[in-house]
Amino acid sequence: MENWLPKIYDEIEKRFEEEHLPKVLSLVRQPSIAGTGEGIEECAQMVLDMLNDLGCEEGHLEHYVYSPVVSAKLKSEVEDAPTLVIYGMYDVQPPEPLEEWRVPPYEGAIIDVEPYGECVVARGIANSKGPLVCFFNTVKVIKETLGYFPLNLWFVIEGEEEMGSESLAPFTKNHADELSKCLGVYLLSARQDENGKPFTTLGNKGILYFEMEARGGEWGGPQKLDIHGSNAAWVSNPIWRLVNALDTMRDENDHILIEGFYDDVAPLNEMDEFYTDRMAEVFDEDMYLNKRLYTSRFLHDKRGRDAQHALLWEPTLNIDGIWGGYTGPATKTIVPYHATCKVDVRLVPNMRPEETLAKIRKHLDDHGYSDIELITRQGTPYSKVDAGSAIARACISAMEQSGYPENTVWPIFPGSGPAYLFTDPPVSLPLVDYSLGISGQIHAPNEYFTVKGLKENEMSVAAVIWNLCRILEEEA
Repeated sequence: MENWLPKIYDEIEKRFEEEHLPKVLSLVRQPSIAGTGEGIEECAQMVLDMLNDLGCEEGHLEHYVYSPVVSAKLKSEVEDAPTLVIYGMYDVQPPEPLEEWRVPPYEGAIIDVEPYGECVVARGIANSKGPLVCFFNTVKVIKETLGYFPLNLWFVIEGEEEMGSESLAPFTKNHADELSKCLGVYLLSARQDENGKPFTTLGNKGILYFEMEARGGEWGGPQKLDIHGSNAAWVSNPIWRLVNALDTMRDENDHILIEGFYDDVAPLNEMDEFYTDRMAEVFDEDMYLNKRLYTSRFLHDKRGRDAQHALLWEPTLNIDGIWGGYTGPATKTIVPYHATCKVDVRLVPNMRPEETLAKIRKHLDDHGYSDIELITRQGTPYSKVDAGSAIARACISAMEQSGYPENTVWPIFPGSGPAYLFTDPPVSLPLVDYSLGISGQIHAPNEYFTVKGLKENEMSVAAVIWNLCRILEEEA
């Protein structure tokens, strides 16, 4: 087939600064915080308007739980063209602490960020409004330059990814039959590390997120209100109760002690071993320790491939926050009547959220902490796809053609997301992501995306579309 990529690259170069970048900035300037609902409806409508501007049909908002799912379809002018599902998100994390931002989080400012130079700094620019609008821009360029678009696209853009994708679950269930007939799912993102090495992901870890709450009860501790601190001489403290319970779950060397915790962890298959070894060849320990993690060493003093293997293939038990009692200014002596902590477990194949929670519940009961309540906030299974699908091969080919060396395929990504809703039955589609763009400080103040990276993100998704069309033609 004709290699139309050079023409697309030229058009992106011509249009990016005056046409494409302002569209990106317009969306990041619209707040859309999933957890509070601030700006959600307005942002969803903005996304729908952008899709309508591309010439999409059947565009609408589907309401289920909190934020609407934006659904729209771009029909190809090519007869019998297959359909590729485009999955993205328009919601963002809260911007706090506001005082740590160099610029207001929704200003969409372009400033210098060391050592990358000119960057857009805004909440949501990397995760994931920048990639979302970049894809829209690229689709428009391809369509206008070629006079047609070579594939059908079904855009599924959600607004609850940051809080568990509760609406995406009924959406995929309601549309499962039609979705299952599609070619695959392309996730909009930016997959390039701080040193410029691009990567493709073939899955992600799952997550179990829950709260542990200790309250005064039969075991002791005040049950109705905080009491004077002098009563610690004869009344137990729920904060100590919670801390002691947590202490039974890990030893002093950070080994997880929950019985059966590792029983369901699947061994690596041949593909997993191949790509894990390939990643180890270009693993940059210094980049992770000093540019991303700001720590002196990895857990258990692991190095090189062992550290990387842990990141990809080992489950976690992490305390996200713990609180109770008085934490304000000056002094206040009390025995509080409750204490809480938030915990997340990253799940690897073949761990399931409900089974893992049951093991944690049993562990607490067996250790005398049946009074501690477990409140589930999120249970998202892992996702895993094969590298042999057309969309996976297209992403890998585009990555290898990018001109950036030491590119890698991640057989599983340590973060979590709702990919399983597409990859598991009844939809059962491969979901893959790859695109260029150096970005960082996601979920933190001063989230950034290089201006150069935004332009290259557009070019890289064009390369994915072209490679996918080439692969499909070769296999026809």
